[in-house]
Amino acid sequence: MDMWTAGEGCKVVGCAGSDDKVKYLKDIGFDEVFNYKTAGSLEEGLKKAAPEGYDCFFDNVGGEFCSTAMFQMREFGRIAVCGAISLYNDTEPQKGRYFSWHMIRNQLRMEGFLAWRWNDRRVEGLTQLMNWVKEGTLKYHEHITQGFQNMPDAFMGMLKGENIGKAVVKV
Repeated sequence: MDMWTAGEGCKVVGCAGSDDKVKYLKDIGFDEVFNYKTAGSLEEGLKKAAPEGYDCFFDNVGGEFCSTAMFQMREFGRIAVCGAISLYNDTEPQKGRYFSWHMIRNQLRMEGFLAWRWNDRRVEGLTQLMNWVKEGTLKYHEHITQGFQNMPDAFMGMLKGENIGKAVVKV
């Protein structure tokens, strides 16, 4: 998805939690990338990467990251929310910044994103994605763990951010 947006003339910004992941994102063509663990602050990293703000934000982290990014959205910005990994293991709900007024003032659109909503267009989507892979405009990386018995370790490693790209267990 990110490389497709770059091909459409969009500036693509990414962030990751390790220097290896930052390097990977740069290697596949992201315009700006920063390590959120070593940036002065998440807000600082986002502002430095796109001082003019953001038109689109694809959120799969939630929590503080989403709240921080929300305040850097430009007027009429769009936010697709497909995950909230920062919240999955919480035993108490997080208390974050309130962004309702910011959403109203900037007329933002925020929508949950579940892939099966477009299941009737699955073949069309897979065909397009495969074409982009073949053309080299969509790049991906798989972190493959061998053996069913290693599935728990692979899953925990994925949650800890030890993988680069899609985590796959080969049985």
